[in-house]
Amino acid sequence: MKIFTLPDLGEGLPDAVVREWHISEGETIAIHDTLVTVETAKALVDVPAPWGGTIEKLFAAVDETVNVGEPLVGFVAEGEVVLESPSTATVKTEEADQGDARADSGTVVGKLEQGQAVLGVERGPEAGPKRPATPRVRALARRLGVDLHSLSAAAPVTAAQVRAAAGSGAKAQAPAKSRRPSPPPTPTVQTTAVESDPEIMSPARRAMGLSMSRARDEVQQITLCDDADISNWWGSAPALLRLIRAVQEACTAEPTLNAWYRDNQLLPQGSINIGLAVDSPRGLFVPVLREVAERSDGELLQQVADFKNQAHETGIAQRDLQGASILLSNFGSIAGRYATPVVMPPTVAIVGAGRVGQGVVVVNRWPAMRPLLPLSISADHRAVTGGELARFLQVMLKTLSL
Repeated sequence: MKIFTLPDLGEGLPDAVVREWHISEGETIAIHDTLVTVETAKALVDVPAPWGGTIEKLFAAVDETVNVGEPLVGFVAEGEVVLESPSTATVKTEEADQGDARADSGTVVGKLEQGQAVLGVERGPEAGPKRPATPRVRALARRLGVDLHSLSAAAPVTAAQVRAAAGSGAKAQAPAKSRRPSPPPTPTVQTTAVESDPEIMSPARRAMGLSMSRARDEVQQITLCDDADISNWWGSAPALLRLIRAVQEACTAEPTLNAWYRDNQLLPQGSINIGLAVDSPRGLFVPVLREVAERSDGELLQQVADFKNQAHETGIAQRDLQGASILLSNFGSIAGRYATPVVMPPTVAIVGAGRVGQGVVVVNRWPAMRPLLPLSISADHRAVTGGELARFLQVMLKTLSL
């Protein structure tokens, strides 16, 4: 048996959760056919086959966690005998693809490096069979026993539709058994507590925990706060868009904060790629708004809306969670005025925007009530000086006041 192990999917996490198998034992597949959909570090990733052949064994059940490097799929080795029925045996040979090297030991969406081997190439969104819902929604439907085909329409089925169908009793036949027997359920103590989220310990939350631990251990953080007078535009322009443009202007004026810090070296980034903190029931997502200076206001707002929808419904693509050069958290849209936002390496700065409130400012030597936007900017003091941080904040205050 040739064993294909779970590859490092590029997120720095030690494991992934199996969400859907696209193959079955005994099935013959071609190289690059999708084997399984896994969830890791907030992203749903389709893992293609590293070679063609016959599937002999699936080593994990749906919703089971697999560590990186552990067996995932067993292929029939060349020359092995496979029993296809109790009375019949045939010899299966590997369907080798001469154009693909054995070093291609696994792949994810996007091109990733593992040592000297390239793990694969990007699969376009059109690749693979059409399905009525995303992997996460299909997994939810299996748990609730809902037939997706009875709900499918022109648009993909959402998680909300599945839960509604389950609540109304519109269920299908019992879900198919997993290809591996599941362990018996752990006894639980019944309480009168409010229904809990079944994905409270999802990969997104575990990824957040690991990232926070890394920030605690590596970053020497400083935070600077001030209030921006936004009376010239408050109520007539989207606050988030004004924040994005203010970050853009400040990065142009103080490029040291639009940078990475790695191996004791400061690496300024050529493009301004803002990682936008997005809150969801599954955990914290930080999708990236790329090349902000080159994009129109409409394009940025549409991208933000898409990210928010994906965070709550479908999951955000792995490629959209990588490459931020600076971070922005608009926590004030929920509550709170000031904070100490956590710098996430390798970035060196994060901007936090609090809740807008009325405050007294001096205008022409007289007190006046104005809407004030609280700003809290944290930076890694290993790479950023106090003066650079103060000048960055100064540019943001000036831009937001125009």
